[in-house]
Amino acid sequence: MPRVGLDHIPFVVKDLEQAAETYRRLGFHIKPGRFHADGIRNDHVKFPDGAGIELITAPAATDDLTRHYTQLISQGEGPAYVSFHASSQKALIAAVESIDEPYSLEGNLLTFRSESLQWLFLGEGSNRSPTDLPGHFAHPNGANATLAVWIACSDRDKERALRLFRALGATVGQKIVRVPDPLRTTVATVENGGEVIFLPSKRQLLPGRPIVGIVFRTRDLSAAHQVLRTAGVEGPRSVETPAYRSLIVSPHDTRGVWLELRENRT
Repeated sequence: MPRVGLDHIPFVVKDLEQAAETYRRLGFHIKPGRFHADGIRNDHVKFPDGAGIELITAPAATDDLTRHYTQLISQGEGPAYVSFHASSQKALIAAVESIDEPYSLEGNLLTFRSESLQWLFLGEGSNRSPTDLPGHFAHPNGANATLAVWIACSDRDKERALRLFRALGATVGQKIVRVPDPLRTTVATVENGGEVIFLPSKRQLLPGRPIVGIVFRTRDLSAAHQVLRTAGVEGPRSVETPAYRSLIVSPHDTRGVWLELRENRT
């Protein structure tokens, strides 16, 4: 059975410089991206394990990928995919084939043909890069890891996704989450402890776009609160539980996603 963990989240934006500045104001260090022959431009919010956010813009439709990105951008900014890393491509393929889930493999990336699963892709190895430097992980808001994503979809799409995650070794159960209001729902926990939190489709921020929330761990919620105050973010929602405390920033301030900064109590 493959070991699977949450990795980076490709996030489409209209103006890369403006989006990067938004995330700087929210307390993230921005790692500049690299040149892409198809015209894609990108910047990164990175953590030591390779996870984080990849801010992406595509000025023109030059191939299938940029055509897809330009279409998404025309609909609105926000997360396009969630990626997961696997310890073994061979084990990953075996797990997917064990449930007869149609897929495509291009190099290191495994994607799914079903529309229900097109919000995610998997690859062998993490999104770490030889050009990553310690300074790229020194986020003023204290963020240092991705803990969870919120996925808003139909019951049918949820069941198909859960079937896949079970095949990938995830633990599936019910729990009460704050999204941002309390809700009892289904959560799939993958090997590295990352959670995929399933919400009703009515919680989608844009029609047909299931990725609606990202949870980052912070080592210092007080520092995060000060950064948000300085940035002029009004009224981030505070959450207090026995296990953690957090601040949840609305999609209005993040270019299209609920963003939670969470400090664990233990």
